[in-house]
Amino acid sequence: MTIPTTLKKTLALTATLAVVGLLLAADASAADGKKKKKKKSSTTETTTEEATTQTEPPKEVKQAQAHLAAFRTESAREALEPLANSNDAVVLTTRGRVDAQAKNYDSAVAALKQAADIDAASPAPSLYLGDAFAYSAKTTSANDAWKQAEARAKAMTAANPDSVEGLYFLGAAQQRQKKFADAAATFERARSLAPKDPEIAFESGVTFFYLEKWQQAFDSLSAAIDKSPDFAYAYYYRGMAAGKLDRKDLLFNDLDRFVKMAPEAAEAASAKQILSAFK
Repeated sequence: MTIPTTLKKTLALTATLAVVGLLLAADASAADGKKKKKKKSSTTETTTEEATTQTEPPKEVKQAQAHLAAFRTESAREALEPLANSNDAVVLTTRGRVDAQAKNYDSAVAALKQAADIDAASPAPSLYLGDAFAYSAKTTSANDAWKQAEARAKAMTAANPDSVEGLYFLGAAQQRQKKFADAAATFERARSLAPKDPEIAFESGVTFFYLEKWQQAFDSLSAAIDKSPDFAYAYYYRGMAAGKLDRKDLLFNDLDRFVKMAPEAAEAASAKQILSAFK
């Protein structure tokens, strides 16, 4: 992983950093009651045992998921065009995620509800349905969807304790319900089974961020970026963690990259506010 070039410091930057500190404190406080968008794919790395029982998603879905992580929303939509008439749950889930990233929340909710009904065992549609509800400020509906995702993921891990997919979605559902200690333990287990998976590293890093374990958050998010350099939200959370570690150079560079990659993201406004303090 290439470390961004260190921001040159001048005497004038001293006052600027004081402003940044205030903005970071405000942003961290707001983060306790605010859900991020995620940005996460349902295709986590699997063990050999799981690979024999899981169906590989279509290549178009994999392409769309990669575009979603990089916040290339329209490219993700175009990738799914060959599957426009498909009612497969994985395709509908990905389509719902694309609509949610484009802020077409009604369409996202419809697609994700349909996917959750078609595949009553998968936690993925319910998790992303909760995200869509959260971004459209429907807190009760979001919590209900995340609870359903947690229940489905627990059923998966009860059937197979080494299910990486089950552990990933269990941790993600716990995290969104602010069960941060539980989520951290779940992701630790998932990472032991799939140490190269960037999405598990990302969600683990975000969980550490909410636990205010800044160094662990930074390290885990750096691992996610190292494995997937186009992971837009990893730069946002790593930048915020870097600020808490007094790494203002990485705070600036990571948030600057996030804003350039995802200018329409919900968190872009707070990132731009922090960046403005450097001018």
